Amino acid sequence: MIFFYELLFVLVAVAAVVIGEAWSRVAAVVFLGFWWVVVVLGYASFGARLAVAEGLSDDDRRWFTDARDGLRHLRLLFGLATVAALAWRLIAG
Repeated sequence: MIFFYELLFVLVAVAAVVIGEAWSRVAAVVFLGFWWVVVVLGYASFGARLAVAEGLSDDDRRWFTDARDGLRHLRLLFGLATVAALAWRLIAG
């Protein structure tokens, strides 16, 4: 599961660089910020599902836990990428 999230991050980060170079660095920051918000909402959703885990089988609980942990990692990556893109926008103009 973690590999999928890292692959998603790399693809989105490459797309953000292309957007930033070809079109607008502000759009790249907004693009990364959008993905960060999506990941934060996904993390909260999996956390909420695990909090009311009545009726979940052990396999489902393990899957939700792995997904939540992967999103936690992805949340950090997208947060750092958004800050880096913002710095790129401010420094490079």
